[in-house]
Amino acid sequence: MHMQTTREKKQLWIILLIVLISFVGSSIVYPILPPLFLQSTDQLIISPEWSETGRRILLGLTLAIFPLGQFIGAPILGRNSDLYGRKKILVLSLAGSVLGYVLTVIAFWINSFWLLLFSRFLTGFMEGTFAVARALASELTTINKFVSFGRINSMAGVGYIIGPIIGGLLSNSQLVPWFSWSFPFTVAALASVITLGLAWWKLPEHKATRTPQKESILRQLNIIQQFKLLLQQHPHLKPLLIISTLFTFAVDMFYEFGPVYLAGKWLMSPSMIALYNAVLSAALAIGASWLPRLLSKHLPIHKIIILAMLATTLIFAAMIALQNPIAMFFFFALIGFSITSVVTTLTIHISNRSHATIQGEVMGAQLSLRTLGDAIICFAGGLLIVLSIILPIILCSLTALTACILCLMYLKPKVEEFKKDSLTS
Repeated sequence: MHMQTTREKKQLWIILLIVLISFVGSSIVYPILPPLFLQSTDQLIISPEWSETGRRILLGLTLAIFPLGQFIGAPILGRNSDLYGRKKILVLSLAGSVLGYVLTVIAFWINSFWLLLFSRFLTGFMEGTFAVARALASELTTINKFVSFGRINSMAGVGYIIGPIIGGLLSNSQLVPWFSWSFPFTVAALASVITLGLAWWKLPEHKATRTPQKESILRQLNIIQQFKLLLQQHPHLKPLLIISTLFTFAVDMFYEFGPVYLAGKWLMSPSMIALYNAVLSAALAIGASWLPRLLSKHLPIHKIIILAMLATTLIFAAMIALQNPIAMFFFFALIGFSITSVVTTLTIHISNRSHATIQGEVMGAQLSLRTLGDAIICFAGGLLIVLSIILPIILCSLTALTACILCLMYLKPKVEEFKKDSLTS
C-alpha cells in the first residue's frame, strides 16, 4: 500500500507538471488577440482596411474557433483514452498541439488570417490534455479527489498566470526589437514539445478501461449522437452537465471578454491586461489548492456549489455597478476564489457520479460542452461588444444566476446519495 501511494504521488506530480506547461501554452494568446484586432496598425494579418465593427466581429470569430475545435475534439480524445489508454491519447493530443502552434506562427509570417483561424481550430481540437489529466487523476485510488482535482485546477490557474504574462511581454517589440505578435506562439510550441516528452517518457502505460469497438471516423465525429448515447445510458448526468455548462458559459465569457473590456474601456496594453489576468489566475490557483477541500469539511457538496455560484453572480453584478479600473482589479482577484470553488467541487461531483470505465468520456464531454459554450459566447460576445463593451459581463451575471437557480432545483441530493459522495470523495 505504501509503495502504491508513493507511485501515485509521483504520477500525480507528473500530471500536474504536464497540465501546468499545457496551460502556459494555451493561455499565451489571451492578452494578444484583443489588442491585435482592436489596436494594431503594424500587423498585416489584420488588414488596415477593416472597419472597427469588422475587427470586433472577426475578433469574436477568432476567439471562438479554438473552443469550437475543443468541442469536437475533447469528447473524441476522452472517449478514446477509455478505449486505448490514457498515455497514447495524451501523446497524440500534445503532438497535434505542437503542429497547431507551428501553423499559427506560419500564419503570421505569411499574413494569412484564414490560416490563423485554421491553426487555432486545430490547436483546440487536439487540446485534450485537461480531460485526460482529470481521467488519470480519477484513477488514483490512494489520493483524495479534493487533493488531485484541486491541484490540477491549481496548476491550470498557475499556467494562466504565467502564460498571459509571457504572451504580453513576448509580443511587445518595444521591450525587445525581435519580439513580435507571433513569437509567443513559438514559445507555446516549444512548451508543448516539453509536455509531449514528459508524457512519453514519464507516464506509465495505462490499460484501456473498455474493450475497443470499431467505429468509423464519421461516427466518432458525430458528437451529438455520442452525447445522446452517453446521456441515454447515464441519465443522472444530464442535470449535472447542464449546470456545469451554464456556469462555465458565464466564466468563459468573462475569461474571453474581460481582457476585451479592459482594452476597450481603458485602452490597456497587453502587459496591463496580463497583470489583471495574473491576479485572477493567482486567486484561481491558490484557491483551488485548499479552499474546496476546506469547505467540504463543513458543508455538503451541493451547498458548496450553490453558495459559490451565488458569490460569483454577485461579484459580476458589482463589476457592472462599479466600472472602475481599481475596483475591477479587486474583483478580478475575488472572483477567482468563487469560480475555483464551483469548478473543482462540481467536477468532483460529476466524477463521483460516473463509473470508472467512462471517466475519460465524461470528463471529455464536460470539457466539450464547456468549449461549445465558449465558442458560442466568443462569437456572440463579438456581436455584443459592437453595441456596448459592458454587455458580455452583464450576460455573465445573468447566466451565473441561472445556473445557481438550477442548482437549487436539481442539485440537492438525497440523504443516501450524499453519504455516497462522502465515501467516494
